[in-house]
Order: sequence, then C-alpha cells, then structure tokens
Amino acid sequence: RRMERENLIRLGDTRDIDLTTRGRRLAESMIRKHRLAARMVVDLLGVPLHEVDAEAHMLEHALSESLEKRIQERLGNPKTDPFGQPIPGSGYREPRGVVTLDKAPNGKAMIVDRIPEDDAELVAYLQESGVLPGVEVVVSDVAPFRGVVTLQIGDETAVLGYNVSSEIRLRPA
Repeated sequence: RRMERENLIRLGDTRDIDLTTRGRRLAESMIRKHRLAARMVVDLLGVPLHEVDAEAHMLEHALSESLEKRIQERLGNPKTDPFGQPIPGSGYREPRGVVTLDKAPNGKAMIVDRIPEDDAELVAYLQESGVLPGVEVVVSDVAPFRGVVTLQIGDETAVLGYNVSSEIRLRPA
C-alpha cells in the first residue's frame, strides 16, 4: 500500500503489480548502485566473488549520486558487474548469440557472459571451477538425464548441476 501511495507501483485489475515511471527510475537507480558497488569491491578492494553480493547490498544504500558517479569514473565506466549483469545506464548492449549453458552446443568454444550472484556457495564453486564472466569454455557434455553439464576450461574439467546451467549465460567466442 505504501508503495502505491508513493506512486512507485500500480495495481492492475487482476492484482498484477506494475512499476510506475517513478518506481522504475528508483529501481534502476538501486540496481545501478548495487552493481557499481559490486564492481568496486572486486576491482578496487579484491573482495572474493562469493562475498560481493552481501557487501554490495550494504554499500548500495550509502551511495550518493555524486559518489556513484565518481566510482563509475574511477572504474572506467564499466558496463557490467563482476557477475556479468548489465549496469543500468551504462550503454550495455546484449551480445549476439547468447544462450544459457543448458542450451549451448557441445564442442563449441563459448565465453561465459553471466553467472548467478545470489547464492554465495554456488558463486564460490563457480569461481573455484573457473566458470567466470570472460572465461572461454567448451561444453563437452549436456546430460539432463544425469543432471549434469560438463565443461572444459583450458586443461581443467568442471561439472555443474543441470539445474544451475539454465542460470549461466554464454556467448560465442
């Protein structure tokens, strides 16, 4: 109710919730601050990737617009956060040919474009396995009946659960 009174959301006839223009601007601002904070704690402070989401969440609420702009400039105007998520207002363009890992062709070199960020244990495993944005991988086996996807990363092999593979995005190498 409060969000409706503040003109952030609009309730539809079927109780659908839609963001108003004001609500969308506020949401994009919060997402931008969160993703810039995530990029900052990785690039400038060396925080391990599995700790980033929690740290960025705390910082996003403390960033003024002027500090947000300074961070953006200091980081070289990044287009994505360390998980590959686009930063709103950065001019990010979706690469062509992006597919989720579970739909990727076997034997073809692909680049990790985006990984999930909200499960710290999964992020730690992905980092340990080398499945990170910007890394080239080759899908060697997609086996939904066994519940796994197998990747080659250089000389290493990584095995991921099939359920996670739909959350990892790849682009052509």
